[in-house]
Amino acid sequence: MQGREIIEKLEDLIKEAIKSVIERLAIEERSLYLEEPPETKGNGFYSRSLLTKYGPIEGLMVPRTRDGNFRAQILPPPRRRAGLDLGEAVLALYASGASTRAVSRFIETIYGAYYSPASISRLTEVAEDQIESWRKRRLSEEYFALYLDATFLPVRRGTVAREPVYLALGIRRDGTREIVGFWTSGGEGESALVYQEIFNELRERGLKRIEVVIGDGLSGLKEAVLRVYPGARFQRCVLHSLKYSLRKVRRSHREALAQDLRKIYRAGRRSEALEAFRAFKARWQGKYPEVVKHWEENLEDLLVFLEYPEPIRNYIYTTNQLERLIKEVKRRTKVIEVFCEPGALYKVVYLVLRGLEEKYRSRKLRGFEDLMEEGLLSCGHS
Repeated sequence: MQGREIIEKLEDLIKEAIKSVIERLAIEERSLYLEEPPETKGNGFYSRSLLTKYGPIEGLMVPRTRDGNFRAQILPPPRRRAGLDLGEAVLALYASGASTRAVSRFIETIYGAYYSPASISRLTEVAEDQIESWRKRRLSEEYFALYLDATFLPVRRGTVAREPVYLALGIRRDGTREIVGFWTSGGEGESALVYQEIFNELRERGLKRIEVVIGDGLSGLKEAVLRVYPGARFQRCVLHSLKYSLRKVRRSHREALAQDLRKIYRAGRRSEALEAFRAFKARWQGKYPEVVKHWEENLEDLLVFLEYPEPIRNYIYTTNQLERLIKEVKRRTKVIEVFCEPGALYKVVYLVLRGLEEKYRSRKLRGFEDLMEEGLLSCGHS
């Protein structure tokens, strides 16, 4: 895809997000309006367009009332260009949930429309309902692969601390991907207990079968997977283990040790990988026993990917697919140095993930569909 096509695609995603949020906020505005003149009622919707810096948004469904006097203040008058980067306005509305007075002043300054702090609270509740509806939505009954990992973002809870946000990405047998969900820890650090709760929730949302779960080496993660999905396989991320190992090694030995480790995880068959590990152990046991012990104790989980067809192994041996998503979340939230409170983090992460959702749903990873059609991919584990 060329640069211009990428920009146009991003603009379309932004416009879709803006359209969805504005329509919901306009409906809430009408609800507030109808509380004051009880003699009137809602009277359906009309369609209009809106000019923005991203181009025109067509087909906005704007609510109206029988008395004809209601106008959604979140929208500028017809035929006038929105004077604000609406993407920034939506983000500000989501991110500022801790300060309803600040949001009230913000909208009044930009649009010349007054919203009381109580009204702002109701408007942000609309967003919270939308978030929970998305997070609790029904899932596919099966995923071939499920990635699970956490990233850390700064949140203020009296003091500022970096808190884990857990993210899950699923791959179906045809190679399509879905952002399965995200979870926060309530102020606690990364823990196996949270992973157990996540898998329980995934089961409740309709996910019955997973072929392989790919994650890092957190103690208890594999056990949490197998308690809920006892037939699933667990692949420990090879690149996490490689990075861990190189941190334990003197600089002068890193390249040689890395080359020996590559012979293990680049092997064509499991038997070749085991032979490469024996050679690795013989060479490095004396110098780096802790590194050798790490690979020996986790070798079974590190080599699960070799049980699958070669065209898709690159997607299984590492959490890179999820790491790319995490990197994008961090990129889009870096302008917020500290989230003012947990609810603000929750809302912004949701907005970012929804903006990326269509990209992940619409693109297939290579290799999966051909293997599925040939009957070489199973997903029978529960």
